Amino acid sequence: MKHFYDVTLRDGNHALRHTLAPEFIKKYCETASESDVWAIEVGHGNGLGASSYLVGESRYPDLDLLEAARNALSKDSPKLAVHTIPGFATIKRDLIPAINLGVDVFRVATHVSEASVSRKHIEFLVNKDVIVHGVLMMSHMISISGLIEQTKLIESYGASAVILMDSAGYFLPNDVEERIDAIKQETKISIGFHAHNNLGVAVSNAESAMKFGAEIIDGASMGLGAGAGNAQLENILAMRKRMGEKVEIEPFVKMSLLVEENFQSNLPRTTSSSTLSGLAGVFSGYAPQVKHISSELGLDVNILWRELGKRRLVAGQESMIREVAQDLMNL
Repeated sequence: MKHFYDVTLRDGNHALRHTLAPEFIKKYCETASESDVWAIEVGHGNGLGASSYLVGESRYPDLDLLEAARNALSKDSPKLAVHTIPGFATIKRDLIPAINLGVDVFRVATHVSEASVSRKHIEFLVNKDVIVHGVLMMSHMISISGLIEQTKLIESYGASAVILMDSAGYFLPNDVEERIDAIKQETKISIGFHAHNNLGVAVSNAESAMKFGAEIIDGASMGLGAGAGNAQLENILAMRKRMGEKVEIEPFVKMSLLVEENFQSNLPRTTSSSTLSGLAGVFSGYAPQVKHISSELGLDVNILWRELGKRRLVAGQESMIREVAQDLMNL
């Protein structure tokens, strides 16, 4: 059975510059409760505790957003989920209040080669009455053998699933197939996949993940997410319907319309910049900073994307973008 995991209210907050309001969260969760979505992820684009000058300040506190969602979701509705990155999120300040509020699913995320950083948080959470996933961000930045090694660490900490994030929208369908298949062969942990649309193949990548055994598939209504956006949730379901599955598509269309009507000017699209970030393998969420700094310094945005890729910047290194741009100006 495939679980569809909705990241509209978390990854979508990147596209909204972290201004998502509790009132919209309540309305969206009420609408999504009519769908077959398994879980709805809520919060700042970088997860619990991430609101800051460096990665963007949230207009509303984490707990206000989570409380709005919790109140809108009944016991039989989709599960309430959060994204957490150790360093941004701490156990005492962030995880415990979220547990007390009633969050059902915790995703603990690290850079793909640094799963060991998640150990403390995962091991703490697995002893609570919650579902725990380990997340490997920027999953293109490691060999397949290395990916298996990192997955085994997450499995050993007790997480019930590993989520591969194509944070830069770098993968093609065959890349997804190879990685999902390899992990399935070497581990027993459930696998999820999170696509970005920088190269325009996010929905196809999600389909490839399902074909090769991924049980949890991320998507966002209208694709609302960082950079060129996520795999469009309603399109994933529509594709499954075209393939002969019994899918109730109407609730997903309602969710999509709600996003479209409220955030028309924020809807993601593929651009020359997002295409270049995908080719360079650079985190999709860097797009606003790259555009702003390039314009401010009079630097060709294409050159900056390529250089960020060469230097292998990862999510959380926003402060490096200006430094790299200034280095290029001094050449």
